[in-house]
Amino acid sequence: MLLCTLLAALAGTMAAVLADGEASAPAIARVGRALVPTAVAAPAAPAALPRVAILATPPGAARTTLHVVSVGGAKAGPALATLQHLSDAVVRARVVPRTRLVVATADTSPSRDRSFNASLFRIQPGAEPVALCDGVVHASRPLVTAEGRVFVSRGVAGPEPSPEDNLTQLRVDALTIDEVDLATGAIRTVHRTTGNLAFLAGEWNGELVLYRVSPATADIVLVDPDSGATRVIVPSIPPFARDFSIDAAAGALVFQERHETDPGTWVIDRIDLTRGKRTRLEASSSHGLAPHVWPGGGLAYTPERATGLSVIGARATVRSPLGPGIDAIQAVSEDAAWVAALHTNPSTFAFPFAIRVESGEVAAIPAPSGARIAVAGFLTAKEEP
Repeated sequence: MLLCTLLAALAGTMAAVLADGEASAPAIARVGRALVPTAVAAPAAPAALPRVAILATPPGAARTTLHVVSVGGAKAGPALATLQHLSDAVVRARVVPRTRLVVATADTSPSRDRSFNASLFRIQPGAEPVALCDGVVHASRPLVTAEGRVFVSRGVAGPEPSPEDNLTQLRVDALTIDEVDLATGAIRTVHRTTGNLAFLAGEWNGELVLYRVSPATADIVLVDPDSGATRVIVPSIPPFARDFSIDAAAGALVFQERHETDPGTWVIDRIDLTRGKRTRLEASSSHGLAPHVWPGGGLAYTPERATGLSVIGARATVRSPLGPGIDAIQAVSEDAAWVAALHTNPSTFAFPFAIRVESGEVAAIPAPSGARIAVAGFLTAKEEP
């Protein structure tokens, strides 16, 4: 079950203590115990407000619904598709660029070991979701490139360590990174390894950025998805790194990890994907930093859960847009004008909101109440069928 432990660490955002506090400039409405932005502070023309694909899963339910909503809108609207899965499944999703298609992973295989119990689905408004492949890593999010290529992390469990070695040895699994054909579900393996985790951290310059964990070490590698050629960028990295984000313009990978010597400190590091040089950006006692590259330069993260999101090194001033909590960016619009994030507090459902990159203005992303929300991404102005 090590893989599930690692995935829990990689899942990123942790619950934060709910506390009342003043919201920043945007108008805020209180809904239950949560704070939800009601409108963009300085309303833009309706045509400038993008649409977002979200998925809603009621607690304990064996279904998830797809909704396409307008930033700043009043309500989520009807379900456009319904995905069936195991009860209380973890669902992760992404929009396929320039289409109305969403690819999502959800738990489908009932088993005691959940490591590889998910399936990948193609979801289209007005149609039944189509299962493309199974054996997908539990709670993992598919990677979709700007060209619409879809990649997932899959695996097969290895033999369990013997009872006498159970406390000192970890199970070693057969892991693959696979490209999945959206039309047919055909699978092409682009990378094979053995270990505890092969995590799709992102894509840069046509290569996949992988975070691999094995019993001996963890590393960062680049993989050419066409040739399979693999280059090690960082040969040694802590085994509990998470919340990866690519700065494409700078050719860098940003992420959170535990401090090398102080277990009570978490840090945000930046790795140059060309040279492998590591730079420390921030350090905190909070494990919910949730770092993400800010479009156009800068870093968005939650310094501590009492303050919420901050953006540093950018033209826009963003600090604590919704008050206390952890704010984790989930998607960036194709024109880099908006980001979508989830605001998380304990004992409440995380809810989505959007920030205009240039000004820092905040707008609601309407979502069904009483459900776990996964943000799949922004839709472009003109999508293909």
